[in-house]
Amino acid sequence: MRNDENTQIQFALERLIQRHPEVPATTVAAIVANAREALAGARVRNFVPLLIERRANLALAAQA
Repeated sequence: MRNDENTQIQFALERLIQRHPEVPATTVAAIVANAREALAGARVRNFVPLLIERRANLALAAQA
């Protein structure tokens, strides 16, 4: 199994889709993409997938 940033973000996306079944998967993917774009300039990349997941989770919770 690969443990790169893209793979971790994909896993985060899948978790968010499962956690928020009331939101269409395409909307969740768009929110994750927006979070990813917001963190594109981060110099330290180790925690970017976690930060993307947290940011997206907050945005999804605000929609509910």
